[in-house]
Parts: sequence; C-alpha cells; structure tokens
Amino acid sequence: MSEKLGQEPAFPLKSEGIANRQKGMSKRFYAACAAMQGLLANNDYIARKLSTFNNKIEDTDTIISDAYKLADELLKQENE
Repeated sequence: MSEKLGQEPAFPLKSEGIANRQKGMSKRFYAACAAMQGLLANNDYIARKLSTFNNKIEDTDTIISDAYKLADELLKQENE
C-alpha cells in the first residue's frame, strides 16, 4: 500500500493563495469515520465486540482498526 494512500484532503480547497499544506481531514480519516459509523450501527458486529462480563465494549482499538482496514480497502479500490 502506498504511504500516500488517502492522505490527500477529503474536501480540498481550490484557492491559489493557500500554501501547499493540507487543511482539514484526510480522505482516509473521512472514510474511516464513515466505516466506523456503519460498524457501530450493525447489531451483529456490536454483539461480537461486547464483553460478556459487563456488557460494555472493551476493545475500542479493534473497532478503530477495523474501520481503518475498511477505509484502506475502499481507497485501494478507488485508485485501481
């Protein structure tokens, strides 16, 4: 995977007076947020992530990782 994959701005500014720096969120972050929203809306996915002891999601890192995996796959397919 390219290191630049998804690092371009999600909503680029079209002004020539702005320096060559990114403003706002990257496409990768935007796609990961959308993926996470979908994952958290899926009751089957949430049921698999709930702790059997206290009925709370304990491993948020896994959910974040899953969201970024989905975002990366989306961006790879966009670039094909």
